[in-house]
This record gives sequence, C-alpha cells and structure tokens, in this order.
Amino acid sequence: MNLGILDTVIFFGYFIGVVIFAITIAARSKTKSSSDYFLASKKLPWYAVGASFVASNISTEHFIGMVGWGYLYGMAVASWEWGNVATFTILIWIFLPFYMRGNVSTMPEFLEKRFNKLCRYMYAFVMIVGLVIAMLGGVLFAGAKAINVFFPEIDMWMGIIILAVAAGTYTIYGGLLSAGWADLLQYCLLMAGGIIVSIFGLYHADGLGQLISELPEKFIIFYPAKHEMIPWTGPVLGLFSVGIWYNCANQFMVQRCLGARSEWDARMGVVMAGFSKATLPFIVVVPGIIAFYLFQSQISDGDQAWPFMVKQFLPAGLVGLVLAGLASAIMSTLSAITNSSATIFTLDLYKSILRPHASDKELHLTGRISGVVVLLVGVAVALILSAFPGITVFRLIQTVFFYIAPPISACFIVGILWKRATSIAATLTTIIGFLVFLPTTVFVLFPKVPLLQPYDNFMNHTLIVFVMSAVFLVVVSLFTKPKSAEQLKGVIWTTSALGVAEGEKGRHRGFKSLGLWWFLMVVTIAGLYVFTYLKSSGTDWLEAEDVAYTTTENATVRVQPRSELANKEKFNLWTGSGQVLFTPTVSGDKITFKVPIGKKGNYKIDALVTAGADYGKFTVKINNAEILITRSITEVSSNGKYSVVKKESRFFDAKNILCHNGDNGVTDSIADAHVVQRISFGVFELNEETASISFIAEDVEDVNFLIGVDQFMLTRKKE
Repeated sequence: MNLGILDTVIFFGYFIGVVIFAITIAARSKTKSSSDYFLASKKLPWYAVGASFVASNISTEHFIGMVGWGYLYGMAVASWEWGNVATFTILIWIFLPFYMRGNVSTMPEFLEKRFNKLCRYMYAFVMIVGLVIAMLGGVLFAGAKAINVFFPEIDMWMGIIILAVAAGTYTIYGGLLSAGWADLLQYCLLMAGGIIVSIFGLYHADGLGQLISELPEKFIIFYPAKHEMIPWTGPVLGLFSVGIWYNCANQFMVQRCLGARSEWDARMGVVMAGFSKATLPFIVVVPGIIAFYLFQSQISDGDQAWPFMVKQFLPAGLVGLVLAGLASAIMSTLSAITNSSATIFTLDLYKSILRPHASDKELHLTGRISGVVVLLVGVAVALILSAFPGITVFRLIQTVFFYIAPPISACFIVGILWKRATSIAATLTTIIGFLVFLPTTVFVLFPKVPLLQPYDNFMNHTLIVFVMSAVFLVVVSLFTKPKSAEQLKGVIWTTSALGVAEGEKGRHRGFKSLGLWWFLMVVTIAGLYVFTYLKSSGTDWLEAEDVAYTTTENATVRVQPRSELANKEKFNLWTGSGQVLFTPTVSGDKITFKVPIGKKGNYKIDALVTAGADYGKFTVKINNAEILITRSITEVSSNGKYSVVKKESRFFDAKNILCHNGDNGVTDSIADAHVVQRISFGVFELNEETASISFIAEDVEDVNFLIGVDQFMLTRKKE
C-alpha cells in the first residue's frame, strides 16, 4: 500500500509528537522518587486512568486479529469486550478498595500480604516471563507486521526497532507518569481512528440495519459449548479465570489504577473503561462484518480485512490519522508492558530479594535499567518470531493468557473473599496448578475422556483448570493453619469496600456518584447483549461437516481441514473443523445434506461455499425442487460509493469468481487462490424435520472440479 506524502507526514509526525509530549510531562514533574516513577506520583485523574486502562489493552491484536475474527465469526467476538463488565465490577467493588487503601504497589506484593513471600516470588517470575516473552515480543512483531502492510519499504526488523525505541524512550525516562498521560493522547487517537473506519464502512454497507438483515448469522452472540473457537462457556464462564487475572490481578492493567490520585479516581477510571469497552465492538468487530459483506471475493485472509478497508474507503489525510491510531494502540501496549515488567522486577525481585535496603535513588535507576533490558529481550523475541512468518501471534497471546490465568485467579479471588484460605494451600495451588492441573487438562482429560472431547478448546481448558485450582485451594486450606485475624486485616473483603474511602466521603455524590455510573455501565452493556441476541435469535448457523449427507455412487467426499489450504497459501476463512469437499466424476453427481429443522415455518436458507480455479459449476435443489441461486456482488459507482447488487442464476460457477475480480470497480484484490462466497437460496416453507439440500455438478471436466461447502444458515422468518 503506497501512501501519499500527507499521510506519511501525519503518521511519522505522530511518533515524534507523542514522544516529545510524554517526555515533557515527565520533565515538568517536580517529584522524582521511585514511587513517583512506578506509580505516577499518584496524580492520575480518573479520565487518564480510564484512557490508559483501555489503551494498554488495545493493540494490533484488536485492529488486525479481532477484526479478522469478526470477519469469520461475527458479533460473538464482542464478548471479549462486553464480557469485561463482570470483571470490571469485581475490580471496582472487591479488589481496588484493598489495593488503594493498603498502598499496594504490585500484584505480587498483594499475594505476599495475603499469603507469603514464596507466592509473591513465583507470581512475579511468571508475570515477567509471560509479559516479556509472550506479549511484548508478540506485540512488537505484530505491530511491525502491520506497519509493513502500509509501508512495504520498512522491513520487519526496522519496524520492530522503531516501535521499541519510540515506546521505550518516554516509558523508560518518565515511568508511569509519562506512560499514563501519553496513553490519554493515544486513547483519543486509536478511538478516533477506529470510529472513522467504522463510519465509512457503515456508509458503504448502507448501515447497521442492512448488515443485520443481510447477515443475521454474523450477529449470533453465543455459540454452542462445542464451538471450536468461541464456545459460550469461554466468554461467559472463562471470565472467572482469565478475566479476574487479566483485569484484577495483572500488573500491566491494574498499575494504571494504582497511580490514581484517589480511590474514587481509580474506580471511576475503570467505569470509563467499561463504557469504552461497550463501544469497542463497533470499532474492532463490526468492520470485520462489513468487510465480509462487501469484499468476500477480494479477501482470502480475515486478518487483512481492516487494512484493506482503510485502503478502499479513506481519503488522503484520514489514512494517516487512522494509521496513527493503529500505532497508538501498539505504542500504549508496549509502554504498559515495559513499565509494569520493570516495576515487578525492581520491587518484587530486586528490592525484596537482592537489595532489601536499596536507596530510593537506586530503585529509580534499577527501574530504568530493567526497562531497557526488558525491551531488549522483547526485541530479541520479536526478531525470532519474524523468522517464522506463518506463526499466529494473536492466537499465541490469547493462549498464553488463558493458560497463565487459572491458578493465579483462584488464589486471588478465593484469597480475598475467604479468610480460611491458607498460605500453604495457595503455594501448592500455584505450583500444582501449572505443573499438574494444566498439562493433565490439556493432554489427558479433554483428548482422552469421551464426554469432554467435543469441548476440546483452550477456553474450556481454562475453566476446568480454574475449578480444579479453586477446589484444591479450599480442600488444602481446610487441613492447614490459616493466618490470624490480625494478620489478615486489610486483605479480606468486607462490606466496607462497597463504600468510599474515609477521606473521600461527601465529595462524590449525585452526578459524581460511582454507584450511578457503574449501574449505567452495566445496563448499557446488558442492553447491547440483549439487542444483539434478539436480532439473531431466529438464525441457526450449522457447520456442513456436522450435517448428515449422502452422495451419488461413484463420487467421493471428505472433510477437508483448514490447515490443508492454510499451509499452502494465505487462507483462513473456514470455520469449524474445515469444509465438506465433494468430488464428482460425471455431470449430475450430487451431494445431499439433510439439514435439521427445529420447528415448522418459513425459513431463509443460505450457504457458504468455496470458490477457486479448482472448483466447478453446480445447481442446487431444495426438497428436490430446483431453485435460483443468489450471489451478492459489490459494485462501485462513479462517485466512489460501494453498493451490493444481487445476481440470480440457475448456476453457481465457483471456478470463475476470482477471474472477474476487478470487473466491478473494486481495485487491488488481495485474494489468493481461494475465497469463500455466501450464496442464498430463498425462503421456503418447511414442514418436515429435515430439509434436503442437494448440490448437483454441471459440466464436469476430467480434472479440477470440486464442490466445497462450509456452512448453512437458516433464518426463521416472521409469519
């Protein structure tokens, strides 16, 4: 993608501007202690806390990876954002009061206060390794990869160095104060950039209502527990492990709150983050649905959807602004990881183990040196990842999070709510959780227990490990000696956490009421869940490989796994275990699916099929009646407006879909050898328990004739 001079100036001007801004903030600060460095002098107002909380979390994982998942799975991905309402509530009303009133500086420190030093050291080590290797290296690599899409002349290694130097300069110099205020600026940029792309996309797609009407299956919010990537058990039940760890016990998130100027500011900052999370699916999920609606035949990889839309829709100047928003998301995350890793090393390992009597100046210097080392290790990891271009960084990061979380979450939530939990139990839970429960769940229980095999998903793994860890912690605690009431003072939850701190009473009533804004946040997100669910409640999404089928005698059929094409080209568009691949031998050969019908009524039937040069022409019969096949084609008018036009035909010619890319005015197709196409069959009154859908081969040649079916979508129409 070749950018104009204006966009290039805006993009690189952002890098220079944000570094100067953040360093200036730190230089003007009058306080220079280690506490000021690690906790921003406890001067961050609620809006800076909330902005930093969101900006630290949002990265290329969202603008590239989550948009790509939105392209494939639709609004079910929104639970990654909306599901935070539960853990934000736990953070606001359970954890933050104790962190703030107890003057906690790190999450491992809290574990020492509640349990013992060994728990502190183990968690500190796990956090540093997980953050630096899995996340810092992954974000640097993914960020450089995203920059390379827009600036091909910037090699991967150059992009990694640019991002590391830019984020590291102000973070290492100014600590959390620089990072927090820089995040406020970057929050505004990344939200503005995301909103701009969504607005342009919805304009060309004729609005959200049109998307819901045309693609109801993309607005399914909860998939079955057996879903291969997003089972409802993951976002709903997994929040008790991953969510509690990530939002309530994760240094690189909670540190923003610890730097707040008051307890009210810390808690209200999380409320602000909650409202931002309510908005984020419209920025990082809906664009994926828009890209699917408009550009099915131009895209072979969902992760390319967001950059492709930026190129197609935005005029000069706005492209640079949007890319600055993307860079903001990357930089804020890098800054948060660097700062929090240096904080944990300095306060939890260096001071606690190596230099208990270290001076304030020494700790300040150690924080800066460790920040440099952390960043250098992250760069090394990113350079190693760049040598393996096929690696899926977003899945890697998510998997690491889901596997780190369960034992730690169990110790935090049980430890703060139950005074009987003991230090010995927490220590054993942490060790056995990682060394026994996790590998047993992943390699034994799910693969070998028939009852669990259909649910073999890393999200469901997390839930089981969390339950095992929590139960183990409770059982061992019952047989070991707890701490005294005096030792537990200030680290066990009581109803006092529901109120404001002693020094803040009477200052935040009425319009400033924390309870009022928390309630509005919960109602807003609950309303979005209900709205989305109602819009898709009449639609069933069926994987073709899960539907019974028969074929004519001499034809062959098999389930083709996703990896078979993904290993050969940039293709990641099938869901489920793959597609049903039918190979006819003569014209007239057919494959017939028996699609289950839950209730008598009128149904709109659609399917997702594969197109490419090795696929052929077919007709379709439903309940033995030949029907017209409707395919949507995107066209561009003379004034640059994209619109979807429906074309009806007796045949669907999968071989020639890619041949005609560009004929409709949509330029710069980035499709590889294969794409998927959504085709519609019309509305049918269905009485029987199953509907018969037959794909019949036409004009079969000796070679290169396949029919691939990935999904069926049935939408019940109102009487």
